[in-house]
Amino acid sequence: MKDWLRSGLVYGGILYIFTIMLLPLMSGEKLSFFKIIMGIPLWIITGIALGYIFKRKKPVKKSRKKKQPTAQK
Repeated sequence: MKDWLRSGLVYGGILYIFTIMLLPLMSGEKLSFFKIIMGIPLWIITGIALGYIFKRKKPVKKSRKKKQPTAQK
């Protein structure tokens, strides 16, 4: 499995648990079966998309080479 895909699925899983399970429980809402089932594909797709976006947005490392003085004639 590719790194970006695995990290996207983990990220989507964490967000799924947080938004579908924990937040409603903390606010006193009951968990609905429909919401739990419909959240799974939604957060899988969202996690994969975020993993892909994060893969493409890696910062470019700039090398810090010292400039050598140019010889004057």
